[in-house]
Amino acid sequence: MITLSRTGSFFVGGRPVTVTGRAPYRVTLSSTSNRDFNPNGTFWIEAAYVQYFLQATPRYSVPLVLVHGGGLTGSMWEDTPDGRPGWLQRLLEQGVSVYVVDNVERGRAGFCALEDVWPDRPLSRSDEESAAIYRFGYAGHRFPLDAMQSLSARTVPRWPTTIALQRQALIDVVRRIGPCVLLGFSQGGGLVFDAADATRDLTRACIALEPHGMPASFDGSLPDTPALVVFGDFIEEDEAWRMHAARANTSIVAWNAAGGRCERLDLPSLGIRGNTHMMMMDTNSDDVLHVVMDWLDDCAGMRLRR
Repeated sequence: MITLSRTGSFFVGGRPVTVTGRAPYRVTLSSTSNRDFNPNGTFWIEAAYVQYFLQATPRYSVPLVLVHGGGLTGSMWEDTPDGRPGWLQRLLEQGVSVYVVDNVERGRAGFCALEDVWPDRPLSRSDEESAAIYRFGYAGHRFPLDAMQSLSARTVPRWPTTIALQRQALIDVVRRIGPCVLLGFSQGGGLVFDAADATRDLTRACIALEPHGMPASFDGSLPDTPALVVFGDFIEEDEAWRMHAARANTSIVAWNAAGGRCERLDLPSLGIRGNTHMMMMDTNSDDVLHVVMDWLDDCAGMRLRR
């Protein structure tokens, strides 16, 4: 049974932009609404959206913050493409208080439709690109391909030049929440390590699922801060993922050199095979979460318990 004390949401960060000198134009908003639209004025852009689920009796003294990957939103944690409970549901069942982030230009967060503010064009990921990047082509993989349409439906455009905005937004999220554990996936995995470096006084532990973009070095000291990097299957068979894993190893060494305690777990070494990049959606997603929960209990528990 899940017993929550509170649910809600908030926006963090962003900035105002004032537009002037643009000509009004006619728009149709519905079958009964046609009017002149004035594109000038002040607009708030680049905020992050955060939804939270706080336990009445939390398992840990601090919440877990979930950060999505590139081209995805916080919805990736809610349900699997084939309709099984996602990690959000399972974490709540385990008594964990959870914050779910939609970072800048994703989901319900603040993106920017104003001309010339973001200099680049948005990128959309095709099914073919997803299948290649997510390692769906290997024999024995555990992603439910029959439900690929559901993954495609939750894939959204991304802007390549918003990385610094997303990093700052996540730092602002941590400072708004207070002490917490960060868990990020893919691009979000790099971002949580970056944010943890900037909020070392508040980040109690850091977890990255198949990250990229992790810092090569960390400023200052990370005294005994536990961290975990998780990789799935078929890494050695894929050149791009071999490179991502090697760079993650460099970051792990740097984290430990700064005084932290970071380790890498490869699921096949635990007898858990077939996991793609989308390990939280694979048919054995519960088994992967158990690995993460066991690590939190065993390796980070002393910092997270009351």
